[in-house]
Parts: sequence; structure tokens; C-alpha cells
Amino acid sequence: MCRSGDKSVPDTSYQYTGYKVRKVDPATGRTVWTYSAAEGIRDLKVPSTEPAVLAVSGGDIEITDLLSLDDKGRDRATISLRNGAYVADCSYTDYLVIDECPTIAVGTDQVFIRSKDQLEKQVSNWIIGFDLKTGRTTKKFDSGPGSLLQPVRMSGDRLLALRLSEDHIAPNALVALDPDTDEEIPYLYFGLPAEAQTMTVMNENDILVQNGRIFFGRKSANGPSGGQKKEWLYLVLGIGSGAAEKP
Repeated sequence: MCRSGDKSVPDTSYQYTGYKVRKVDPATGRTVWTYSAAEGIRDLKVPSTEPAVLAVSGGDIEITDLLSLDDKGRDRATISLRNGAYVADCSYTDYLVIDECPTIAVGTDQVFIRSKDQLEKQVSNWIIGFDLKTGRTTKKFDSGPGSLLQPVRMSGDRLLALRLSEDHIAPNALVALDPDTDEEIPYLYFGLPAEAQTMTVMNENDILVQNGRIFFGRKSANGPSGGQKKEWLYLVLGIGSGAAEKP
């Protein structure tokens, strides 16, 4: 982030702030390439460094575009999110954070984001993929009625996603979505205690999949103050397979 050299621009305006992204060689500290964002960008985040994908807010507070860069830091494709159909969130803090965009999953050739919830009859949504070379849509995975899909992260060429039951009768699931075959492969079925239901909200919690387990962790917690009654609160919850181990 840098300041504008134009003295006619008031320092209270978002136009006073400009953004540059640099790729730095960790072994030498040498700058490999520098990308300068266009004027008028209100905010810039970096959902992925390999491949390089930027999330920018152009004239709006919310993310309006995803920018795919090549290995020399040059524009490759622009993915417009201006129609308001998608959920693209990054952490907003007082400091710039890399790779902290929990609703955006970036793979080698594609980026996946989810739609906003559809509420016509039964709640539903979909996850859609965009080609990083062209910006065009590639794959669409529908949740079906009564559940929601949330991207978690890539695992090779497959997308790991949460399938969340909205009726709290059918189990939740961790699934793998295969863009090549359109298959949905279940890994874990699980339920959550009532006190932990909100831990699936991605922009308020950390969700990690590692070694066949899924972990939910709150980003922050507030204890009771004054005369408030103390209550138990889940801070971290891990779920693993109940299958018997092979001898």
C-alpha cells in the first residue's frame, strides 16, 4: 500500500491510497516482479500467491473482481463479481494479510467461489469455478435443496468443500468435488453440537482439513462481563473418522 503523489487528492479519500504487490525471492530478498493496481481501487487482498490471484474492490467496498496474474506478474484474466451473485470475502484488519480469503479456493488452473444463498423454497446454493487463464466459468456444483456448499481448500485438482445440512437432521459432510468428472466424493459425515453450529461460518472461524480430520476454530471469543452468567463456549472442535483402523 502506498500514498498518492497527487497533492490535489485529499488524504481522507480512498483515491489517496494506491496498491502495489511484489513477489520477493525468499532466498535473496530480490523483487521478482511488481504489480501496480489501477487507480481508484479501494482495497486489495491476495487470496493466493501460487498462482497469483488478487481480489480488488473497484469503486465499491466489497470485492468486485478477481485478477489472475502470470508468472511475471502481468494481467492474465479478470473475473468480474459485480453482479452480486457470489460470496467473496477476505479478512479485513488494520494490516495486510496474504492468503486469508476463506471463501475463495484457488487451484492450479481454476478459482472456486460460492453463490449467495438461494431462499425461494428450500435453501440452496452452488459453487462455481472460473478459469484463471480466460476468466470464463468452468464447472458448477449445485448443493441441491435443503443444504449449502462451502469451499474449503484445494486438494490436488479436487476441491474440498463442506456440505451443510439446513434441517439439522441429515448429517453435515466434508466432500471432495472433482472438476474433471463432476463427482462429489464424501469423506466424512458428521453432526455438530448446538453450541458449535455457528463454527461453520467461514469468515468468523478458521476451518482446517488435515490428515483426514476437519478442525473448526473461532477467530475470537468474548467472556462474560459484570454479573453475566458464565457459559461454556467451543473454541476449537476437531472431527475425525469413526471407522476402525486397519491392522
